[in-house]
Amino acid sequence: MTLNLQNTSNFTPHVRWMASTSTWKKSTDDGLVEVQIPQAIYDLENIQTGLGIFAEGEAPEWVMDPSLNEEALNPGDGRLWKRGFLVTMYSDKYLDGAREFATTATGACRAISALYDQFEQQAGDNPGKVPVVQHDGATPTQIGKGHTNVPILKIVKWVERPDALKNGADISAAPKQTPVPTPASEPPPTGSYETEF
Repeated sequence: MTLNLQNTSNFTPHVRWMASTSTWKKSTDDGLVEVQIPQAIYDLENIQTGLGIFAEGEAPEWVMDPSLNEEALNPGDGRLWKRGFLVTMYSDKYLDGAREFATTATGACRAISALYDQFEQQAGDNPGKVPVVQHDGATPTQIGKGHTNVPILKIVKWVERPDALKNGADISAAPKQTPVPTPASEPPPTGSYETEF
């Protein structure tokens, strides 16, 4: 038997929406690189919301909501916790598989909130399936005294859940989280899937 003593990088593959340039970036071993994501599956059935902190050079820290209908309590530790979300995106063609999209940025939160409204309206007609979401640019938006670019996201079709998103499959290590009980999620529906993107 061979001992596995190699050091490997332990980070969650992720994507970021760069509001200042209206572009997407994905994580690599060498840092963030710009990427086009015209379409991807968003696992909105398993989206999580909560309070997050994104500190420079550190993994995001979260206090997840017990459910989408119940907000987590602010830890009250003197740090600036902001409302945000965590959702898994999937595309073999554009993202090399499943990646985490998590942020507390206002523009991205507005986009995901609007996308989730679409999801709720259509999910009942598409049992056991996941939405394919198209990115159609961004809308410049004024927020308070500042400006941001809100990505335009639209559900264009529903497909069978890919294997990478079945049974709560992890894409990497779980995000760093302040200890708070989280609800057990139900196993997602099963089905076969071959990616077109």
